[in-house]
Amino acid sequence: MAEPYIEQVEYLDVLTKTGKKTGVSKPRGDVHRDGDYHKAVHVWIFAEFTQELLLQKRADCKDSWPGLWDISSAGHISAGNSSLIKPQRELQEELGVILPKDAFELIFVFLEECVTNNGKFINNEYSDVYLVTTLEPIPREAFTLQVQREQ
Repeated sequence: MAEPYIEQVEYLDVLTKTGKKTGVSKPRGDVHRDGDYHKAVHVWIFAEFTQELLLQKRADCKDSWPGLWDISSAGHISAGNSSLIKPQRELQEELGVILPKDAFELIFVFLEECVTNNGKFINNEYSDVYLVTTLEPIPREAFTLQVQREQ
């Protein structure tokens, strides 16, 4: 008999408005409810020869921007972690693609401050944006899509 799926609560480090850690961590849902500043990573995959940018469609059950086209891969940086390992892990979790650390180039950090879902979702997020440049597009057979969980 299969084990029942138990949702793991993801904790995020709470940051100041200037992006410094406060020493406090909170569940992801509470961070977005309260409008706390936090960190994430974005990974953009660009195939140089074909000039193609890989996008993925968000699941309809997501609590932010459901069903919309999105960047190649993204995710929150969990409490106690840094963005140095997260882009590699996120790409593997979401798309099943494994790339070496030196494939990820940090190109900039940006702050997104927005409120959606009639004020129920407040996103004050510092995102470390990484670029992965490949000569050719990554073949479709290389991807293993993540089974989506309700959020």
